[in-house]
Amino acid sequence: MSVPSTVVIGMGPGLGQALVKKFAREGHRVAFVGRRAEAIARYEHELRSEGLDVAGFVGDAGKPKDMDRVHASIREQHGDADVLLYNAAIIEPARFVTPSRMDEVKYGTADGWRSHGEAASFDYVVDAFRTNVAGALHAAQAVAPRMIERGRGTILLTGGVLAFGPWIEWGVTSLGKAALRSLGHSLEKELSPAGIQVSTVAIHGTMQARTPYDHDLIADAYWNLHVQPREQWSPDFHFRADAADGGDPDA
Repeated sequence: MSVPSTVVIGMGPGLGQALVKKFAREGHRVAFVGRRAEAIARYEHELRSEGLDVAGFVGDAGKPKDMDRVHASIREQHGDADVLLYNAAIIEPARFVTPSRMDEVKYGTADGWRSHGEAASFDYVVDAFRTNVAGALHAAQAVAPRMIERGRGTILLTGGVLAFGPWIEWGVTSLGKAALRSLGHSLEKELSPAGIQVSTVAIHGTMQARTPYDHDLIADAYWNLHVQPREQWSPDFHFRADAADGGDPDA
C-alpha cells in the first residue's frame, strides 16, 4: 500500500507546523508550503531531524502561477494528495471605513497583531481575498480531480468564528472567513457525492500553547475529522472549548 500524501498550505510556527507534525506522525508523507524560503528550509530540516517524512515548498497561496508550479512539484515528489489542509491567511486587524481603534490587538497573554491602521483600501481587500479565499479555491481545483478519480479524499479549510459574525477590528479577516466558509459549503455539495470530505474548521478562540486552544489540540481535531466515518461528515466543524467562546471582545 502506498504512503498517503497530505498537502498543508500555510506553514508557520503555530497551527501550520502542528498540522504537519500531526499528519506526518500518523504516517503521512507531508508537503508543506509557505512564502519565506529561509523559514521553509529551517522547518524542513528540523522536522526531518525528528524522523518525519516531510518536504517544504516555497510559494505564495495568493498567486496562482506560483502555486501551479508548487503543485506540480509536489505531485512529482509525493504523488497525488489524499488530504489538503488549507491554512493560509492574511491575518491583520483592519476596518473598512474608519481607522483601527488600537495599534495592536491582543487577547489575554497570547501574542498580539499589529493593526493595519488606516481603513482598508480596495486593493488591500482584494489582495487579502486572494490568499484568504481564492487561494483555497485554487488549491482545491489542483487536488480534487484526482481525488474524484479515486473516489476518496479530504479537504479541510482553516476558518474561524469570524465567519459567523464579524468583529469590529477584524472586518477584512471576517469577510475572508465568511467567504471561505461559503466556499467550503459549495465544495462540500460538489465533492461529497464523489467520496470527498470537505469541512471548514471554525476555531472559537485565540490559539496559544498550553491553553484549551493549543495548536496541537486543534491539529488533533483535524486528524480526527480526516479519519471519521462518512456518516459523521459535516461542512462545518466547531473547535470550541466553551459554549460561550467566540464573542467580539473589542465591541
